[in-house]
Amino acid sequence: MDIRVLAVTADRTERRILRRLLANVPGDVNRIALRFTCRHGTPPRIPDILLINMQGCASTALLALYTTAPVILLVSTLSAEAASGTVRVQLAQASRQLLRELIACVVAASRAGLASGLTGVGGTAVLAAIADAVISTRADGTVAYCNPAAERLMQLDRRQMLGQPITSLMLLQDPTTLGPIVHPVLATMSSGSPIRLQAGALLVRPDGSEIMIDDSSAPIANPDGTPAGAVMVFHDITEARELRAQVDYLAWHDFLTGLPNRFAAQRHLNQILLEAHDDGSALATMYLDLDRFKAVNDTLGHAAGDALLVSVAARLRGCVRNVDMISRQGGDEFVVLMAPGSSGQPHAIEAEQVHVGCSIGIALYPEHGRSAESLLRHADTALHSAKASGRNTWRFFRPELLTSAVQRRQLEDGIRSGLELGGFRLFYQPKFSLSSGMLGGCEALLRWHHADWGWVNPASFIRAAEESGLIVPLGKWVLDEAIRQAALWERAGCCPEAIAINVSALELRAPAFPERMAGKIDAAGLDPRRLQLELTESALMRDMRASALALQRLKDIGVSIAIDDFGTGYSSLGYLAELPIDLVKVDRAFVHGIDTAAPRRQALLRAVLTLAQNIALPAVAEGVETAPEKQFLADAGCPLGQGFYFGPAVAAAEFAHAFLDRPADLATAP
Repeated sequence: MDIRVLAVTADRTERRILRRLLANVPGDVNRIALRFTCRHGTPPRIPDILLINMQGCASTALLALYTTAPVILLVSTLSAEAASGTVRVQLAQASRQLLRELIACVVAASRAGLASGLTGVGGTAVLAAIADAVISTRADGTVAYCNPAAERLMQLDRRQMLGQPITSLMLLQDPTTLGPIVHPVLATMSSGSPIRLQAGALLVRPDGSEIMIDDSSAPIANPDGTPAGAVMVFHDITEARELRAQVDYLAWHDFLTGLPNRFAAQRHLNQILLEAHDDGSALATMYLDLDRFKAVNDTLGHAAGDALLVSVAARLRGCVRNVDMISRQGGDEFVVLMAPGSSGQPHAIEAEQVHVGCSIGIALYPEHGRSAESLLRHADTALHSAKASGRNTWRFFRPELLTSAVQRRQLEDGIRSGLELGGFRLFYQPKFSLSSGMLGGCEALLRWHHADWGWVNPASFIRAAEESGLIVPLGKWVLDEAIRQAALWERAGCCPEAIAINVSALELRAPAFPERMAGKIDAAGLDPRRLQLELTESALMRDMRASALALQRLKDIGVSIAIDDFGTGYSSLGYLAELPIDLVKVDRAFVHGIDTAAPRRQALLRAVLTLAQNIALPAVAEGVETAPEKQFLADAGCPLGQGFYFGPAVAAAEFAHAFLDRPADLATAP
């Protein structure tokens, strides 16, 4: 049933706020037609609900015109006089969430009021058509009306419901304690105010089955003001909750072994460091790496390698107490907070006896560090020392191990020289539609050729740049070069759909970053839709409020925003709803060998893709290397793919020749 809300205000800022609020009223509202009237505007036709700001508007005249509509009256103080039947909300006290819930409840009450008058002119057909369940009761709590959606959700015929006490039909339970909840119909009639159940409340149906519901309930009054009953509008959110639980689990656990991932480990380490600091106790952080794991992958295949990691994880679980933690950091690296145990015994993998040792680096609190970051970094340094000592051994961190800092300084000096002398290049890797095979954009990837070292591993120099702060000038160069190349391709009429560039947390937090980007785009004469910024989840979650503001400023320029390595960081439904995101990139860890992966791992990938589809976010799968992987992703509904199956990252001229169907000299002219 459509509910028309008329919002009346003369304040532009308030208009924007109300527009956003009304656009996000909970799902029991099918459609809200939103109109705004200034103080001398012509009133539109009578709405179902009137939302009015007393200040700056001819409020008395408007209230006289709309005496038949429920009114939500926004006032600066609660001393303002208004007609009976209005709901007054003090602007200084009402939060946006409260106002959203209030509007939703008034909508539910209005819908019930309309339902009582829809006995003719197709009114029953209107109620029968809506997807939400609607149940109205009399003042004694017995069911007076139920629509077909209510029959379906309750799994009862309307003849089994009409005249029955609603409390005997619907047993409601707290989702955490499973204790009974006072029925919202009784609560709303008792209080005379709209009521909402807590999120995820359980509805136990007469046949004993359970579903989770979201609802809004409101009282119904007779013309003389006496209670006439109540209306409850609700819908089933069981599948959505289960999907959220899957994704939240995925955010903090390794998809292969089920162990906590590196983000969960860091969170746990921060917590126990606080406890250790308070009581003066010591703790050990250990980095563990399997020796010759690559040989297992190369000789027996990736499936055997995955099975070995699962076996190692099970061994490690048997070595720890419940209060300890084991985490898989990625690849064949684990973090543990106790002695390693029996990981050196042979593993039975595909009828083979596989022998792998492990090297361990240990850092102690507080001797070797007082923060999670320093302890993990020093344990990693000690791990490299253990591997350099012949493997299958352990080493404690020692300050002299930091001699590798000299190498890091050399790397940082090399980055500075590369920026000055032009040693960096941008390579471009294509993205393709998995259904049509059409080019769907590309990603700009940074490469560095040193005069003495040759091509430098991107992982090493980007990490050094991030730790030293050189990522900011390096990111500036990447942005300038990507804009220059995109403008050249656009003028040549062959620019790919969008060129994605990676942005670090330091760059995003720079106050002038959006303005600098806007200036560069304008100077190049580039359509901003040709650029896409990729950010990691961890970069965004460090300061959600600041991230939201920065991303909105970037969105105002016209560029699109993508989340890189989705599923390996702080994935949750919350930030997907709050941040202005256009695309998610599914991490290659999900994609590798997905066509032959265990059903649970395949189900998790489908859950991630389903989540993206349900909130209208396109997804790009990274690291697609084989045709079976590509086919699995296409069947699972992933729209775009990127990886060696389609082509490696190549220089601009080679990319233009291979994918843009233009002469290389035209598409890459200086």
